[in-house]
Amino acid sequence: MRGACLIVFAAAALAQPPGASPAYRLYEQANALFTAQKLPQCLATLDEALGLDPKLVPALTLKAKAAMGMNRFDLARQSLNQALAAEPDAWYARFLSGFLYHLENELRLALPELERARKLNPRDPRSALYLGLTQESLGRTAEAMALYQETIRLEEAAGKAQAETLLTCARLLLLLGRLEECAQLIDRALRLEPDSRDARYERARLLLKRGDASGAAREGEHALRLAGGVAERQIRYLLVRAYQALGEEKLAARHAAALRAAEKP
Repeated sequence: MRGACLIVFAAAALAQPPGASPAYRLYEQANALFTAQKLPQCLATLDEALGLDPKLVPALTLKAKAAMGMNRFDLARQSLNQALAAEPDAWYARFLSGFLYHLENELRLALPELERARKLNPRDPRSALYLGLTQESLGRTAEAMALYQETIRLEEAAGKAQAETLLTCARLLLLLGRLEECAQLIDRALRLEPDSRDARYERARLLLKRGDASGAAREGEHALRLAGGVAERQIRYLLVRAYQALGEEKLAARHAAALRAAEKP
């Protein structure tokens, strides 16, 4: 899911506990390195901390996050297993375990981990969001919709509404043909992030679904001018369809040519 990993991997600002151990102080140094995206140095510092205290759960959890950031999923799984062996009810380690299974497309293994994380910390939106994504991937759209709506509620209650969460729910609403509800969520996402490439693209998809090819082309062109988010080829493919529907064959051909050029080695 685009953008979601930014929420998952946000480094926590932790207060140093009174009489913090040398291992914990090394963990805090590693946390600062993680925030600076110095992942190899972060891992090295965590190894020092874990050499002093092999069961330091925050260090094991951070090691898993850093390993995932480097696509070292085997190391991440090993670290999470160690964290959960030391503290089975560590909700964030449990959540990351489910998140990692989700990344690996091991959906039936992700499900119980995310469900347990939800029970351990029902106020955190991340478990609800990824549980919803897992349920949707398994074809359970009703369960996914309820979880997306719960995620939105939790984020709003915390004063941290996320445009990407709104768009995740909007995509499912579009798939289900619930177009008015979809439009409302896209509008809310654009109020939060007016220059969101993803939100402009989703609005273009919605307009095309509604038969407004002109509006879809306008929003698609706007999305194309923005940075980040959805891949350029997806936007251009939508624009080809929109311009073909409008009978604008030259404009459709221009975007089709750009698609072909991008596919050349």
